[in-house]
Amino acid sequence: MVRSTRNLSIAALAVGFALGAPAQTRSPVPVPEPQKQPIVTAEAPQEAARGNKSSAQLEFLAAALRSSLAEASIGELATQQSHDQRVHNYGTKLKSDHTALASEIERMLEPLGVAIPTEPSAEALSHHAALARLSGEEFDAAFVQMMIWSHTDAIERYGAQTHANPDRALHDFATKTLPMLREHLAAAEALR
Repeated sequence: MVRSTRNLSIAALAVGFALGAPAQTRSPVPVPEPQKQPIVTAEAPQEAARGNKSSAQLEFLAAALRSSLAEASIGELATQQSHDQRVHNYGTKLKSDHTALASEIERMLEPLGVAIPTEPSAEALSHHAALARLSGEEFDAAFVQMMIWSHTDAIERYGAQTHANPDRALHDFATKTLPMLREHLAAAEALR
């Protein structure tokens, strides 16, 4: 009987510890609370490398990179499909400016340990394919309208990064990029 009582006491203690409940003992010594230690996972180095960038900030950078890759590609398309020298020149500027911008965004993403996009979004690829089927004046009208829409959207997204953004590097990057985007928008509107 003593043996079965002893086994029950040991079992009760084991269950108490397993459930995280403090076991009752006759000892007057208080049981210290366990220290909360950070859990180390395989994600920890990536999280440390990301610094204070939130997932929304990382998503902004990835989307900005995809957008710049699309603009550079569509700018190249304009140099091939348009017969208007002004649209051709605008396409050349788009390709040059957005290629440089894409490189800058890639440099910002590299140390963060995140996947770096290598091509435009599926939606941008679809727009590119639709534009590629056009030429001459038909191409020019669709291209200019698309550039007005895409640069209006980009200005809104970059502008949002300049308002109360705790990440100073991202804030400064967006602030520095906005004048170029506004210049592209004004140039597209002048081509209408």
